Amino acid sequence: MPGTKIAVVQMESKLGKPAQNLRRAEHYIHEAVEQGADLICLPEAFSTSGNILEAADVSVPIPGPETEFLCEQAKQARVHLVAGLLERGDDGKYYSTSVLCGPEGTILGHYRRVHCHELEARYLSGGSEYPVFDVEFGRIGLMQGYDINFPEVAREYCRRGVDLIVCSALVPEMFAYVANMRLPVRAVDAECIVAFASGIGTNLYAGFGYMGRSQILADPLFLEAERFDFVDGDERMVDLGKEPGVGVVEVDLDRMRRYRTKATLSGDLKPATYWQS
Repeated sequence: MPGTKIAVVQMESKLGKPAQNLRRAEHYIHEAVEQGADLICLPEAFSTSGNILEAADVSVPIPGPETEFLCEQAKQARVHLVAGLLERGDDGKYYSTSVLCGPEGTILGHYRRVHCHELEARYLSGGSEYPVFDVEFGRIGLMQGYDINFPEVAREYCRRGVDLIVCSALVPEMFAYVANMRLPVRAVDAECIVAFASGIGTNLYAGFGYMGRSQILADPLFLEAERFDFVDGDERMVDLGKEPGVGVVEVDLDRMRRYRTKATLSGDLKPATYWQS
């Protein structure tokens, strides 16, 4: 199939303003659609911002009105759409969850963030699975911002053969330097494309801002094989810095899969030597 256009949305979500946040997301979804996006990625907790202190009040059921909004957006635009929500689970627990909606207007699946910072863990529970989703342009895995710190997530998705990891994120600015270092490494670890859609703005309750730097990355060795003019640093195919907006990149996932078949390091793994004691 022709190249796949991937879009990352970078936006500020206001505390206590869910209706406004949905309208803002709708604006950027339309902007991405105008640029021909096949897959659109929104930040973590896009409807509430990172209001985990009030998770019991602001979290939403899945399915629910917020996912109905996302499914309708996906259906109208005939795109795949990923977004992060604070979820109120049927088990009475709260999760930071990413949902994947398809162009038919249905929820194709969701991912409950597995890793929680010790302060988050007072309010949120962690998931336990790394689901993958096969759509017409490839296999998708989902992760969220704090997962970037754990190479095990990227490696698990590599083992499961994903072509693309969508990371909905809301990373505090004080961790931006390290997160930004880890992102290209995760693309190499997973041997696939990473779409990192980040929130910006300030969490007035917590007193810190969010890093932004939404970007779409690939293994630089793949890009070097694809582009005669590749130079180091081009592995970040788009980087939105601190400003709100949409970044779109077209990627030939068929060529990436063929490259990976020849260049993967998975055959040299020694799994019997890892995590043994």
